[in-house]
Amino acid sequence: MSSTASRPPSPAAPDTGAAADEPLYEARRQIYPQSVQGRFRKIKWILLAITLAIYYLLPFVRWDRGPDAPHQAVLIDFPARRFYFFFLEIWPQEFY
Repeated sequence: MSSTASRPPSPAAPDTGAAADEPLYEARRQIYPQSVQGRFRKIKWILLAITLAIYYLLPFVRWDRGPDAPHQAVLIDFPARRFYFFFLEIWPQEFY
């Protein structure tokens, strides 16, 4: 019987001469956005245009509320703590 245990083979040393000549990083490749077309993309842009038009034009719409009330259709009045949405007038105590 052999008294010495068998040793695992030692890994071979890497060849460092060839790796020194190669660059460590790859050159940066350009990334370009792709043009997307289709029915849902067109619907998205139409809805975006409509909602932006509503957002920017709605403050200029006038709504008669009677005397001593603002004549703006949609108004969020923080100092007076009131919200006006067309025919609705919402006070803070209406939110729980």
